[in-house]
Amino acid sequence: MALAEIYLYCEKLKMEIPVSVVVPQPAFDGEKFKVFWMYHGATGDHTAWLRMTRAEYLARKYHVALVVPTVHKSMFTNMAHGEPWGDYVGEELVWSLRRLFPCFSDKREDNYVCGLSNGAYGALRVGLRYPELYCAIGAFSGGDSGDRVYHDDGTYRAHRHVLVYGEGYCGQSEHSVRYLAAELARRGGPFPRIYHTSGEKEGGPENIGMTDFFGSFDGDPYAGYRFEVIPGYGHEWPTWDASFEKFLGEYLKLPSVPVAY
Repeated sequence: MALAEIYLYCEKLKMEIPVSVVVPQPAFDGEKFKVFWMYHGATGDHTAWLRMTRAEYLARKYHVALVVPTVHKSMFTNMAHGEPWGDYVGEELVWSLRRLFPCFSDKREDNYVCGLSNGAYGALRVGLRYPELYCAIGAFSGGDSGDRVYHDDGTYRAHRHVLVYGEGYCGQSEHSVRYLAAELARRGGPFPRIYHTSGEKEGGPENIGMTDFFGSFDGDPYAGYRFEVIPGYGHEWPTWDASFEKFLGEYLKLPSVPVAY
């Protein structure tokens, strides 16, 4: 595997942003790789997936490329009081890296977005906001952070949330996974498949999933939605490592190749 850390100038953000990229080797002339766009959690960055999980090993096993961007604490959305990180990570980053890596497939069926914790919310939001770009979403230990009421009570956490979402209720906006899913259903698709996981020891809404919500639409447009509990773990790296492997092998059923070293 080839591993590169790239600094891209982003037009939407007017700044340079680091991105980690993993590409299979050897590559044959004209070969196109499936691409997994992988999002970090609240305290992570573009190195977290590669440092804390077997992501690179699994990319080798399933012969796919990985892209791990960083979005700081933007929650992978267009901030109410900040920059349009959602547009960057969901759209501009894709076009930029496809120009730099012609081996990246530009077919919808070959592009997937996934993430952990805050990145799981980001993957759901981006995948439903740009369904023409991604055929499947992997959401590991995260739900709809945008379907809530936020007020700045002076605490760090509340202040950060208001910077991202604004004051009050943001559930009728592109911040909300439920809103985006409903709008996509109204338009008639295309509908990405969704694989949603939670650690067995996790508490709170993450352990409930959104099965009832995604099953509430007429005609079952989100029939590909699947929620699964990862046994033995909580909100931690073993949960997300196992989730990514299950996403690749069991849910997407990608063919694997022998890993010699």
